[in-house]
Amino acid sequence: MKKVVVVGSLNIDLTIKVDRMPKEGETIHGHDFLINTGGKGGNQAVASVKSCAETVLIASVGGDAFGNQIIESLKGYGISTDSIQLQKQDYTGSAMIICSDDDNRIILNPGANFSLDFDFVREKLDKIADKEDLFITQFENDFDTTLKVLEYAKTIGMKTILNPAPAKVIPDEFFKYIDILVLNQSECEVLTGIYPKTPEECESLGKAIRGKGTENVIITLGKVGSVTITPEEVIKMRAYKVDTVDSTAAGDSFIGALAAKLAFGDHLEEALEYATKVSAVTVTRKGAQIAIPTTEEVTEFFK
Repeated sequence: MKKVVVVGSLNIDLTIKVDRMPKEGETIHGHDFLINTGGKGGNQAVASVKSCAETVLIASVGGDAFGNQIIESLKGYGISTDSIQLQKQDYTGSAMIICSDDDNRIILNPGANFSLDFDFVREKLDKIADKEDLFITQFENDFDTTLKVLEYAKTIGMKTILNPAPAKVIPDEFFKYIDILVLNQSECEVLTGIYPKTPEECESLGKAIRGKGTENVIITLGKVGSVTITPEEVIKMRAYKVDTVDSTAAGDSFIGALAAKLAFGDHLEEALEYATKVSAVTVTRKGAQIAIPTTEEVTEFFK
C-alpha cells in the first residue's frame, strides 16, 4: 500500500444557513451557525484517513487559538501534526460559508496558508514520500509555491492529484506534472472558457485539457455525477440521490477518498465508485471534516 500525502490549506470554517442570499446592503437572519475545522487540505486528508489510508498532511497554521483547535482536531482523526508549520506572526486561515438551497458560497481569508514555505514542504517530502505515493494539492496556499511543490512531487516520482480550487488558470508548462486533475464545472470554465452542463460537454473539454499534458481529467457535475477522461477510456459515474443537508466538503471528500482507494491499489473506476459514495454521504451531514464518513459508515449507508 502507498501513502497519501496532502499539501494544502487548514481553515476554521464559520458556516451559516440562510433561506436566500441577501441583496446588496441588506441584512437578513441566518440559522444553524457552526464553527468547524476545514480547509481543502485538511478536508482531503481527513477523507483519506477515514478511508483507512496512511495519510500525511503538510500544512500551516497561525499562532492563535484557532490554530491550536485545528491541531487538536487533526490529532483526533489520527493524522500526525509533525508536518504542520506554525506561523506565529499570522492568523490561521478562515472560511466564511453561506449555505442556501443545497449550495454554498465561500469567502476565504488565507492567513497562514499563504505562508507555507516551499523549502519546508520539500524537506518534509524528502523525509516521508516514496515513489508512487499519492500526492494531493489545491490552490488555497500561495499559487507559485503550490506549482513548485506540484512539480517537485512529480519529479521525485509521486502520483500527483491537483484540485485547482479556488479556480485559477494553470500555466501550460505545468499540466505535464499532473497525473489526475479533478475539477468542478466552475473550475473547468476558468481553464477552458466553457461551463460544461452535460457529460458529453465534459468529455469534450476533458479531452482538450488532456491534450495539454495531463494524464487523467475528472470533471464533477454535482448531482449529476462525474466524467473521467483517461488515455484508454471515458468513465461516466452517476451521483447517488440523497437528501442534501450541507454540500461544504463534498468535493474534498471525493478527492480524499479517491486517493485512498488508489493508494490501496484499486482500479480507477472502483476508486471513483467509492469516492462517489463518500461524497453522497458527506452532503447528508452538517459541516466539513465532521461530515466525512468512515469506510464502515459508507458500507452501512449503502446496504
